[in-house]
Amino acid sequence: MMRPNLRLVVFFATFSLAPAFSLAAPPGTTPGNEPSVSPGSQSPPRVQEFQGLGIDRRLAVYSGNVLDVNDRPIAGVQVKVFLDGQLAGTSVTDGVGYYDLKSPYDAAADITVLLWFVSPDRSLTPKELVIRESKVSRENGLISPCVPRADLTPGRQFRVYLFDSQSRNKELAELNCLP
Repeated sequence: MMRPNLRLVVFFATFSLAPAFSLAAPPGTTPGNEPSVSPGSQSPPRVQEFQGLGIDRRLAVYSGNVLDVNDRPIAGVQVKVFLDGQLAGTSVTDGVGYYDLKSPYDAAADITVLLWFVSPDRSLTPKELVIRESKVSRENGLISPCVPRADLTPGRQFRVYLFDSQSRNKELAELNCLP
C-alpha cells in the first residue's frame, strides 16, 4: 500500500514542478514566447548571456608621465582613452605628472585605441597618441601619419610631452608635417 502512494507522490511532485522548468528561458524570451525558427533557417541564434556583463573582458593599463618642454611634470592633465571613438577611461595626472588608468581591451579585436592629453593650462596644445589603429582606419588614412604612435606592451609607460603652440609647430616642422 505504501509503494503506490509513494509513486503517486513522486508523480504529482514531478508534474507540479514541470511548469517551473518551462519558466527558465534564455534572456530576451518570455515563457511561452520562445523564438520561432523560420522555414529554411538553421536554428535560432545563440544567446551569449555574459556578453553584456563584461566578464570576459581584459583590462589594459595605460600609465606614464606628462611633461613640458623643460622636462618638468605637469599636474592636472586630463588623460582619456578612446576605443573606436568611444570614451573608455579617464584619469588626471598627479603632482609629479603621473597618470594611471585602466580600460577594457581585447588584443584580438581590430579597433583603434587613442590616448588624449589635455592640460588645464590652455596655452599648451592637446596631444594625441595612437596606441593601435584599426585596419579600416589605416586603409582610409583616417589618422595622420604625423600623429605619434606607440605599442601597448605589458608594463610599458608612456612619457608624453605637451608643448606650447610655437614649440609644437617646431616639432611638426621637424617631422615634415606642416603644409
